[in-house]
Amino acid sequence: MLWWVSVTWTQLAAAQQPSLRGLVVAVESGDPLGFSIVTLHPGFGQRFTDARGTFAFDLPQPGPYVLSVRQIGYAPRDTQLVISGDSATTVRIVLHHLAIELPPVTIAASQCTDPGPPGSSDTALRAVFDQLQENARRLALLADSYPFRYTFELTDRTVSQHGDTGPPVTRRLEFSSDQARHHPYAVGRVVERAWGPWGSPDSVLVIRSAELDDLGNPDFIASHCFHLAGRDTIGGETLVRINFEPAIRVRSADMAGAAYLDPTTYALRYTTTWLIKPERSSLINVRAVTFRTRFRDIARGVPLQDSLTAVTTYRFGKPPNIQTQRTVDVRFRRQPPPP
Repeated sequence: MLWWVSVTWTQLAAAQQPSLRGLVVAVESGDPLGFSIVTLHPGFGQRFTDARGTFAFDLPQPGPYVLSVRQIGYAPRDTQLVISGDSATTVRIVLHHLAIELPPVTIAASQCTDPGPPGSSDTALRAVFDQLQENARRLALLADSYPFRYTFELTDRTVSQHGDTGPPVTRRLEFSSDQARHHPYAVGRVVERAWGPWGSPDSVLVIRSAELDDLGNPDFIASHCFHLAGRDTIGGETLVRINFEPAIRVRSADMAGAAYLDPTTYALRYTTTWLIKPERSSLINVRAVTFRTRFRDIARGVPLQDSLTAVTTYRFGKPPNIQTQRTVDVRFRRQPPPP
């Protein structure tokens, strides 16, 4: 007896379409590493693994590929694969936790004559710098994969001659996760006219502090030098400190400071920033501006500003100003990321 089964060409192609399935785990424990970043070259952009550390790619054709896997706090891994034409390929990617030999605390003033990413000769600096970039990549991918909005509560206080602060002025500003991309760091634009929620460009100036978007910005990296200061204490925590300063060729107002990473996970926890050459901007009456920013994770291994304190001192007897910013709300537009 003969039986006829109707199979469309689309179904047949899907059955024969090659695919790649995988799991990312830690070598020390074998535990799955959820929310790792995986990229398949060529042709596929970055994506997160799910909460169980698994991922999947449906491939347009068989052939050679390179699978890149990144997880904060772990050494990255690139794997060459040859995918066959009519079956699913399954891989198990094992990542090793980073063990970086940190130097003693060294904070030395120097002139930045050779800006850009650290070279490979200083292995500790390069490893910590790469983890700082991994923080930035994770935030950028989160904004693409799970867009969100967040609200700042801003409070301004003026310090009197006796050291007292006047009554606070408080307001709330709402931002979307893609707004910073429209106003990236650029030389000469650390002090700029306000945009979006910050206020009117005719009456308000915005002074940048070192945010995660800046620390991962290629133009920022190309215009700054980086130095590994070792372990340092801030906010009652002992963290890994990496300093940055603008190149001497940068003639306009710019940023110098430090980023502080967790010594185990290498997640960003704090930045400190001070404004360099404020007189070479519209801030003709400003003597100095210093920032201290604390970060917290809004998804697994993805930090966002939690709070910021900015202190502005002036010339010609004007009293100092203290502004605090607090993130009071984060809302994902669609489904939230895995817990």
